[in-house]
Amino acid sequence: MKTKEGIPINMEETKMYIHYSDKEILNVEFSYLIFNVDSINKKFGDLADFVAKYNLWGKTNGKLYILNEMVQPHDRLHHLIYTTLKPLGFKQYDDFVLGYEQLIKGANGYVSPLLDKDIPGMEDVEWLGSIITREGNFVWYREIEDWETYLEWRLENQPQFSIGYYQMLLIKYFEKHEPHKLKFEPKIIEHRGDKVIFGMKKHKGYLATKIDALLE
Repeated sequence: MKTKEGIPINMEETKMYIHYSDKEILNVEFSYLIFNVDSINKKFGDLADFVAKYNLWGKTNGKLYILNEMVQPHDRLHHLIYTTLKPLGFKQYDDFVLGYEQLIKGANGYVSPLLDKDIPGMEDVEWLGSIITREGNFVWYREIEDWETYLEWRLENQPQFSIGYYQMLLIKYFEKHEPHKLKFEPKIIEHRGDKVIFGMKKHKGYLATKIDALLE
């Protein structure tokens, strides 16, 4: 049997070790390793064989394979990196990422400044998109800045938090195209159809831009 991406899956083996998900966006918890499945195919072979040989567990959507542990940090994940992955030629950030769940709520109503931002350490991983939300930490396989995948998922599953996502896109846009204007603290005010309305300090009135422009 193969996934919709054409990756072979041996169901007799994987049903004991990993769960297959048809979701593009996956939740990550505790301590975890995220693999680019394509890297496993190239450096080892079949994902099912890889999981079975090293007695692993976790979940996959055919693009990402996620292996997590409830302890942070977890010695077994570090042991796997140094005794198995490195000898096979796997490189961190190119083929896999080690990460930790980021909690956003604390005592006395504290909310982490990481809310609606990338998971630390994953910002520059070309094949991986990530976001920290009120509902948890999420990742997805990113194909050349494929922000549309996340946008569609966010609007469908978390419409009440869409402003936070547009704010993230707005800041990324200014960082890339007009970094000198970041000192005016651009801030999303409202979402209207295919546009967002935003304001900036020392600027009279409001500005508008199409969401498509922020995704470029």
